[in-house]
Amino acid sequence: MTLSVHFVRTVSFMVFLVTLLSLQAGLGTAARAQTAASAHPQFAKLLADPLPGHPKPQAEPSFYKPDTLYQYIDGGADVYLLYDFQVLLHQDFKAGTADVTADVYDMGKPEDAFGIYSAERSPKYNYIPVGAEGYRSKGVLNFFQDHYYVKLSGSGASIDTQLDQLSRTLSSRIGGSRTSPPLLLKLPLLHRVKHSEQYVRKDPLGHAFLAPAYVVTYASTPKESKLLVSVANDAAAAKGRLDQLAKHFKQTGECSPAAELGEGGIRAKNSFEGNIIARTQGRYVIVLLNPPPDGATLLKSTALALR
Repeated sequence: MTLSVHFVRTVSFMVFLVTLLSLQAGLGTAARAQTAASAHPQFAKLLADPLPGHPKPQAEPSFYKPDTLYQYIDGGADVYLLYDFQVLLHQDFKAGTADVTADVYDMGKPEDAFGIYSAERSPKYNYIPVGAEGYRSKGVLNFFQDHYYVKLSGSGASIDTQLDQLSRTLSSRIGGSRTSPPLLLKLPLLHRVKHSEQYVRKDPLGHAFLAPAYVVTYASTPKESKLLVSVANDAAAAKGRLDQLAKHFKQTGECSPAAELGEGGIRAKNSFEGNIIARTQGRYVIVLLNPPPDGATLLKSTALALR
């Protein structure tokens, strides 16, 4: 049966329309990528040629902002937004037979870059000397430096060598600070569990009024202790936070003054959080959860370091 001329023309027009729309979509994507790259020229240079191993970009770099990050890490964006995420630079490469993905998160501030990095790592990881701190496993290498959090991943032949070389190039290009947040450098080292430090922006130890805070694990006994340093705006605000903590324990367990611990010292406990000792030091609230027998010494040493 011969097809009608009208039907043939209709099909031809539909094919033409689909092709036109596809071309427009492609041009639109390229235009958006070019606009994004031009909006972040210095950021884009972090992954620009030349790169070690001469990996070939598979497309123009992509940029994601707070209102679009969910498009890339749907379900995982909230924690990044909690740490004041600014911009993500994403780029896929082909290096020989290896596939490489580079994600560079601009977190705005060094403490927030450390915060999201520390939220995603464990003391048991395989740590390497790159950036301020970094770790690797098969096909994965992550590190933080200054206000950037870098996540590299891939698969294929010699991928670990490729990621190692790329990480060092990125670290060199980022520059800036290669240290942990200054406050952490002040805290006692004796019995500190390496790579346990965290910067917590929400509900440290389950209490919103203690945020933001730094949390570090200590292990002078088989039962680990958590040292928390809550950062308030001033000494009056720190006292207010300690008062809220004391009120909480009075309502859920018991709390008593402990002048021997120093400024505003308290001892408290309840059935679900266990024992704590706490005090203030200027604008800081210092809390030790599950204190060891010599916990008062750690508390006082921390206070002395924060003067």
